[in-house]
Amino acid sequence: MKQTTRTIWDDAIKEYKDYGFRIEYPEDFLLVLYFKDKKIATFYRDQITPEILRKGCENYLKSIKGEY
Repeated sequence: MKQTTRTIWDDAIKEYKDYGFRIEYPEDFLLVLYFKDKKIATFYRDQITPEILRKGCENYLKSIKGEY
C-alpha cells in the first residue's frame, strides 16, 4: 500500500520534476515537497491531494519568477 501511495504523489508532480521538484517521505504520515535542495512544504498525507501538490509546485515557480 505504501508503494501505491508514493506512486500517486510522484505521478501528481511528474510534470514538475524536470524543474527540480521532488518528494520525500520521512515518516509514514508525512510528505515533504522539495525544489532542488530546498524544502518548500511539509504535508500530512491524510490531508493532501494531488491537486494541492500540483498547485504548490505552480505557486512556488511563480514566486521565484522563473529563476530555476
